[in-house]
Amino acid sequence: MTTPIKHYSEAELLETYYVQPDQSMPVMQHLRTCDDCIARYNRLEQKLRAAAACPTKPATFWSFQRGSIMRRVDAHRGEASRSPRTWRVAAAAVLAFFLGGAVVYETVKPSVRPATDTIAALAEKPAADASEITVDPWQNDELKDFHAVVQWESWVPTTKDKKL
Repeated sequence: MTTPIKHYSEAELLETYYVQPDQSMPVMQHLRTCDDCIARYNRLEQKLRAAAACPTKPATFWSFQRGSIMRRVDAHRGEASRSPRTWRVAAAAVLAFFLGGAVVYETVKPSVRPATDTIAALAEKPAADASEITVDPWQNDELKDFHAVVQWESWVPTTKDKKL
């Protein structure tokens, strides 16, 4: 019984074409005995020689290609430089919004007293006397601080005859 002969693919033959002669020795020995592989190797060698003999493009073609590529690169750079600037402005706006909100919240923050203190203060306050209720409301101690802002006396008639 004979073992089947291993034939090499084009990829393996292409490797053989580019490696050092001492590394390609087993494949070359096989090529001496196998007509199918040697025919495949010869076709591959013809393709490689034809590709190497291909005429080059004129200089105007390459300058056109270079210009086309550079226009695309410049356009991409322009877009890339605009994008981070937009993101920075947006990030600064968001930061300003939140910092402004924090400042406003801190300045308008309500003073929260515990409910027990309020209830205790109400319980300790004595009931108002009848004399306190009949006192002129414009002479109240709580309104003295506001006399500079609003002159309450200008709203009150100066004579007792006039009726409201």
